[in-house]
Amino acid sequence: MFLRILFILLLFASCSKKDNIPGYITFEHEDDSLFVVLKNNVISTSFLKIEDITNKKETYLDFEKPDTLTVLKFHQSKIDTSTIIKNYKFTLHYGESSFKKYDTLYNYNLPFLKGKRYKVLQGQNTNFTHKGDGSRYAIDIKMNVGQEICAMREGIVIRIKSDSNIGGSSKKYLNDANMIFIFHDDGTFAQYAHLKKNGVLVKVGDTIKKGQLIGYSGNTGMSTEPHLHFVIYKPTKNGLISIPYILDSIPTKRYKKGKYAKNN
Repeated sequence: MFLRILFILLLFASCSKKDNIPGYITFEHEDDSLFVVLKNNVISTSFLKIEDITNKKETYLDFEKPDTLTVLKFHQSKIDTSTIIKNYKFTLHYGESSFKKYDTLYNYNLPFLKGKRYKVLQGQNTNFTHKGDGSRYAIDIKMNVGQEICAMREGIVIRIKSDSNIGGSSKKYLNDANMIFIFHDDGTFAQYAHLKKNGVLVKVGDTIKKGQLIGYSGNTGMSTEPHLHFVIYKPTKNGLISIPYILDSIPTKRYKKGKYAKNN
């Protein structure tokens, strides 16, 4: 249980089964030219990583907002789509490709209402499921279904899922977790996961305030009991990785299993 939510780390959600090409990549023809076109719907910063497998070369294209852009151009007489598919890999990531600095002193709120306290089910950097770059610094808080979840920091909602009503310990439930994904003004991201069905109170594009009620806890996705999984990410050239931070004036490494977090 409490396995990291892999599907938000990379934007692989829509892929073509036919050629294993991401859904955000299309091909267009005009005269003797063949164009590779990116259709990027991400409303935060994002970047496309283009890997030229033959020449072992990588190219990064950064975006501040949604855009449609021709990323490669070829003469049809020299190449076809099958060759492009074989020789190039396209990956769209959240954040900036050259991201270096974020606010390490920012004091995040606890993700629940004032006057409430909840037990830590799993802290950071464990031998259970909070390990590896994607989830090393995640925290799980034991919450009954329907408990109020509040934003730890102000930001913009860039992705949500609220339609799932299933969960369990099997990996087959990994992508069934309802969640909220938020972009912060220093370039970092927050994820709140395992929410109840229809338990998301915000929509994509909303600007939210620190402490704002954003959803209700649940037990969806890969989870064996109701809880809230939350994590802060920073972007790298290979995707998002989790980071430590300050939570209610306390370094997150001090939130250990069995201890209580209280929002005074």
